[in-house]
Amino acid sequence: MRKSLKQPVPDTRSHTVASRVAIAQHPLHPILVVYPVACLSLLPVTDLAYLWRGDAFWGQLSLWLNLVGLGSGLLAAVVGACDMFLIRVVRRHVSAWSHFLSGVMLLAVAAAGLRLRLADPLAAVWPWGLLLSSLGLLMVTVTGWLGGALTFRYGIGVYGYQAKEEEGGEDSPPAE
Repeated sequence: MRKSLKQPVPDTRSHTVASRVAIAQHPLHPILVVYPVACLSLLPVTDLAYLWRGDAFWGQLSLWLNLVGLGSGLLAAVVGACDMFLIRVVRRHVSAWSHFLSGVMLLAVAAAGLRLRLADPLAAVWPWGLLLSSLGLLMVTVTGWLGGALTFRYGIGVYGYQAKEEEGGEDSPPAE
């Protein structure tokens, strides 16, 4: 009798940590972060458009992007902080603390930009508005990278499949 040359495929799925702040097992933090990411990433673009075109529309749009980016970022931060402080294993990851601190710094930069723009949105663009929006874009990139590492590398704050999968319930993901 011949031995099979095929080796059993090991289960390479990582352990996941379901989000505690979720609706029907869908984590809210990843849903909410898309708004501040979009707004704060477009902010330097609208600042540059104002400097290039001189159209007041772009300066006003920068103010609104900064306002919506900060407001939605604060909401996403509250939800993310709840996940961090409600799940013990999350607090053990250096990436979680790095993501948390970089998110706080990003919100501080966005708040400074909004404070600067409130008095006169057009005069605030050059040079400090553009500097703060560019720094904000860099911080969005760093914070997003760290958040992505938590999700994709460590499986933190994801859809709550683990318990259902072990039970083999109807809500378990399809076999690959």
